[in-house]
Amino acid sequence: MSLRKPEPETTGTPPTERAETSAETAAHWPIAVHREVVRSTIIEMNRAGVFVCDRDYRMWDVDGAFLDMEGLSRAEVIGRRVEDILGSKVFALRRDNLDEAFAGQASRIRVPGVRDKTLGKYLEVFFQPVFGRDEEVACVICAVRDVTQFQNLNERLSMHEEILRQTTDRISVVGTDFRYRMTNRANAAFSGLSPDDFIGVHVRDHIGAERFNKRAKAHFERCFAGQSVEYEHELSVPGGEMRHMRVRMDPYRDDEGEVTGALIVLRDITEAALMAKTLRRQAREDALTGLANRHALQEGLERLLADVKASDRPAALFTIDLDGFKVVNDIAGHSGGDALLQQIAGLLRSHAGPDMLCARVGGDEFSVLAPDMDAAAAQDLGHRITSGLSSMRFIWQDIPHAITASVGIALIKPGRGGDPEKSAFQLLNQADQACLHAKSIGGARPVVYRPDADEMVAHRLDIGNLQIVRNALEADCFELYTMPILPIDAVSSPHLEVLLRIVDDDGRVLAPAALISSAERHGLMPRIDRWVVERTLANLHSVDPGTCLTINLSGLSIGDPEFTTFLLSALDARPETAGRLAFEITETAAVRSMATAQALIDALRARGCRVILDDFGSGLSSFAYLRQFRIDSLKIDGAIIGEVAQDEVQRTIVAGIVAVARKIGVGVIAEYVEDAETLEILRNLGVTMAQGYHIGRPAPWVGRRSASQIAR
Repeated sequence: MSLRKPEPETTGTPPTERAETSAETAAHWPIAVHREVVRSTIIEMNRAGVFVCDRDYRMWDVDGAFLDMEGLSRAEVIGRRVEDILGSKVFALRRDNLDEAFAGQASRIRVPGVRDKTLGKYLEVFFQPVFGRDEEVACVICAVRDVTQFQNLNERLSMHEEILRQTTDRISVVGTDFRYRMTNRANAAFSGLSPDDFIGVHVRDHIGAERFNKRAKAHFERCFAGQSVEYEHELSVPGGEMRHMRVRMDPYRDDEGEVTGALIVLRDITEAALMAKTLRRQAREDALTGLANRHALQEGLERLLADVKASDRPAALFTIDLDGFKVVNDIAGHSGGDALLQQIAGLLRSHAGPDMLCARVGGDEFSVLAPDMDAAAAQDLGHRITSGLSSMRFIWQDIPHAITASVGIALIKPGRGGDPEKSAFQLLNQADQACLHAKSIGGARPVVYRPDADEMVAHRLDIGNLQIVRNALEADCFELYTMPILPIDAVSSPHLEVLLRIVDDDGRVLAPAALISSAERHGLMPRIDRWVVERTLANLHSVDPGTCLTINLSGLSIGDPEFTTFLLSALDARPETAGRLAFEITETAAVRSMATAQALIDALRARGCRVILDDFGSGLSSFAYLRQFRIDSLKIDGAIIGEVAQDEVQRTIVAGIVAVARKIGVGVIAEYVEDAETLEILRNLGVTMAQGYHIGRPAPWVGRRSASQIAR
């Protein structure tokens, strides 16, 4: 486009010609203001930053918008070079565009701002040549507009269009007349059509009248009423394959907020649905045997309890635990063990009725849920299972293995009167207890749980004690007591034996014997002994330096390499404990793990700790083993001391122990000293130290203590 400068009026024009010109002008421009004034006003209203420059790149005119943008006055701009006003960087970038305009080529560019004033903005710049009378470019007009908003809008629109094009989701907009307004390529391609083919088509004509009337129409109407709708359905595609679809409908509103249609997004979730189905099956199925797993058993048992309550018919829960499975695993390896478990799963299926649930609940343990089964039928099924396993031949790599199992049976009886209903947990526990009892009496048999059976009562007590100990470990509910051991030979130094007590939720101190026995049976003693050692070392400063503390170590701790490492490391970190600690090791534990016990005793003595052989004479060939251990003292078992005042044989045994101990150079401690007469007899027999209620009772470990302070 060429812009020519208007030719100025000449003063030599005759009046008639001027009149004609004025008339002509009035005919074409009937407004009482000069055309140039209007043009200038239009430029100002446009609010584009405009400047005019010559071939020397000097600015000779600007509009108000440009001055506002630069924060300059007209006087500061007119006659100055573009580079001076806009900066060297902008001039260098745009000089080629100016030169093209001076060569007669108009252009328009959209660029990001590079100056501090324009950073973060998008600018649209026009370069327009203006031709003079000689058809040469006399100047260039540059106009700059801030188009950031339009640029961002275009980018978002392009991004949305690309998302619609690229997404595999099928997206459509359907008007309230149920006709398609738009759809994306993915939805069109699903039907083998183009997006334009959908425009104006009724949904009923696309998906079929039956699907539209029975399901889709109601969903659309809810959406048109302003609700968001989401549902899933299966869809048959060409070829008969079933696809699982998730449909989302949201109200589509106009600028005034009125619902004019529905935005529909269909997503193919077939793979996810199949995966979820697989995961649900795996969550309820044992991967090795294909039987139900523990989770499915728990759910089945809950349902069975509800059925028993509703139908008033009994049922039974079986726990099957293989006898000696570890031996099979050791000989045949894990592959052989897995093959055996799969074979057993098949046998259980063959014995189970169609309404029974067979499960593998872990390792070599199985369960069966049997509805509508009384005690006699449960006993019969238990015998058939154990008999079937005993007669089953399992051969792995030409080696035959005998298979037996113990079966525990918990009967599920309908409630009678005020009898409390049993929970699933209680029934599982009962079946486990009956199974354990079956193992304890030889295995390869079924046992029905009976709450009044002595063995099962003892097992319940043991489990209860175990739970108390575990809770005490988790909640740190142990307390330390001490009991004095005083010298009666006028030579030995006083001792304090460290004792463990457990405090229940009501603050009562529980009797420790049964609890410690349960902890030993279930392998918790290394953890408990560690706790005792740590607390003893932490509180050693509160004990009189002249008093030796004695700590009991269980047989499990003595044979535990991790505990031994902990104990020796703890002593090495506290060298000041040398000479202030003694460790009591039972004779039974020392003999059972003789090499381990000897190594530990030597390591303790090397660190300055004393060693006491506890419960000496409690049943083993005590004297034969006595020389095997480098000990400092031995403690005579309380069963021997208890009757020493009345029984001459007991006094003879004590005298013999003292004689042997004196011969090998170790002290003798007598426990269970209950009266002055017993104490005097023991003193006369040569016993070096005494312990018992006559000497001093156990007391909580508080403050600075010595053995003599808490003795009677």
